[in-house]
Amino acid sequence: MAKHDYVPHIRRIGEEKLDAAGQKRFPARRWEVERTLAWLSKCGAILVRYEKKAANYLGLLQLACALLWFRRQRRLTL
Repeated sequence: MAKHDYVPHIRRIGEEKLDAAGQKRFPARRWEVERTLAWLSKCGAILVRYEKKAANYLGLLQLACALLWFRRQRRLTL
């Protein structure tokens, strides 16, 4: 993100940064984060963090994301 001069942020509603023309330049996208967390909350091992090692938890997150995208792709192709 920094390579493209994008500052990661989640601003409060009404705090969006405006450009010279008064338009929202980088509007906050809270719904994308909330939607993804809602999808991941269906996996019990991720919802309650049972893993003590960060690497194992990261592996579970990656597996859950791969499984979500696989199911979505399969559903769209049927």
